[in-house]
Parts: sequence; C-alpha cells; structure tokens
Amino acid sequence: MEDIEDLKKQNIGNAGEYYVAALLSARNYTTTLTLGRAERYDIIAVVPNGKTFKFSVKTRFKQEGHYFTLSERDEKKPENDLFYILVRLHSFQEEPEFWVIPSKRVSTLITTAHKKWLRTPGRHGQAHNNSSVRKIPIELRGADTLYYPKNWPKEMKKYYKNFDILR
Repeated sequence: MEDIEDLKKQNIGNAGEYYVAALLSARNYTTTLTLGRAERYDIIAVVPNGKTFKFSVKTRFKQEGHYFTLSERDEKKPENDLFYILVRLHSFQEEPEFWVIPSKRVSTLITTAHKKWLRTPGRHGQAHNNSSVRKIPIELRGADTLYYPKNWPKEMKKYYKNFDILR
C-alpha cells in the first residue's frame, strides 16, 4: 500500500500539472498530460502554428519554501523545446504563482550551483557528499547566495508568469 505522504506528494504534483495544462489550454495550446508515461516531462503542448513544447512541472503546495527540488537528471540533455514550470499553489488560498524557465538555463544553473556547493565546506568545515538532489531557488536566501548568480532574482522576474518566452 502506498504511503500517505507519497500519495499527497503525487496529488500536489498532479494539481500543479492540471493548473499549468489549464493555463496553456486557455492560451489556445492543444495540451496533453503524460500522466507519468514520459520520463522528462509532464505536459506536451502544441501551439496553433504547429510548434510543440514539452514541460516539466515542479509544484509546491504551500507558500513556504524558496526553492524547488530537481535531480541530477535535470542537468543532462537540455532541449530547445523543453521548459520547466515551477508552480507555487499557495494552498489555493491565493492565486498560484509560476515561473517558465528554458531547460538549457535550468541545466546550466543547477550544474554550476552543484559544483560550487561540492567545493564549499559544510557547516562544520567538512566536505559535502555528492548527491543526486539539485535545487533551483525562486529567491536567494542564506547559502543560496554562494551558489547562484547574484542577478538570479532579477532573472527570475523575466520568467514569472511568462509564457511569451516560448515564442
């Protein structure tokens, strides 16, 4: 039997994917959720001119949390037609927020940040152990300022609720 916490995580992920699919459909994209059948993306969308895009959706349910969790896999093989959409649902108590980021930018950012993290001593001066976990901040806080570009908050503003970057 599935652990209840895993089920909640899956439902939160599904909520983010359905939210993004609704936004894309409202913009006249023909949209299909892959429902777990595609390894790297959650949504395929076709623009009226026939151009196809793939989206990997990462979702946070609550307001708290200034980053989204990714994996080592997200560093590899960026594609021109693959975008990450980071969704913060705010427990549906207020309008959700989202950021649309090209996979090439995500790949470069998390690869560079992870390498810096590995080179930086931990809290007690110890070396960090390698991990498959990566994170992408939506705002810089604490240690993030060491690993991510100082202009990252400004750059994130251009991705905020911006489907126009798909053109």
